[in-house]
Amino acid sequence: MAAQHCVISNAREFQLKWRALLGGAAAVVCYDAILHIPALFKQPPLSCVLDMQSLSQPLTPIDVVDLARATPLLLAFSQLTVEDELSWLAAGVRACCTPDLSLERLAVIIDVTYRGGIWVSNAALPFLLKGLQQYTAAQMVKVPSLNLAILTPQERKIAELVACGNSNKLIARELNISDRTVKTHLGAIYSKLQVPDRVHLALLLNQLP
Repeated sequence: MAAQHCVISNAREFQLKWRALLGGAAAVVCYDAILHIPALFKQPPLSCVLDMQSLSQPLTPIDVVDLARATPLLLAFSQLTVEDELSWLAAGVRACCTPDLSLERLAVIIDVTYRGGIWVSNAALPFLLKGLQQYTAAQMVKVPSLNLAILTPQERKIAELVACGNSNKLIARELNISDRTVKTHLGAIYSKLQVPDRVHLALLLNQLP
């Protein structure tokens, strides 16, 4: 069987909308639950659209890393913060779609991601560009080997979770601490490692062997 696109949602209307966008019934296979995800690794689809509103249990960015490596992954949300969008993109997701996007815009997103690109919202783009500019500037400076030993065990855990694309809210939930405590630790991490923000921190840690 020729490779198809994949849509995962238990909402019939969602399935029909994305099936039409992706080329019709013959080009798309629909599943109603994420329990079918392991099967996608045997024969990766041309792309995968995952309806985040239909999940019985919430996913975190680290949960989709392997799937995002196997196929272009698009996520659909009812609402999304800029911080969360950047976290999902850092995990390898190609696009985060929200209800305000027109069918014409969704068609453009499908084309961009299918060709190997990513789509970033207008709200998140300035933050992404700022992080890339800071990363480029840092690459021009010879920095000594990163010494994570200067971080406390809790700071190290938080830094590693940031590197995996987790938002402050998810980190707080994972470590059973408050969002404010996460922000306090991040301030100390930025100071010790001499990085300006979470995007730069994630880029820096992901360079480690």
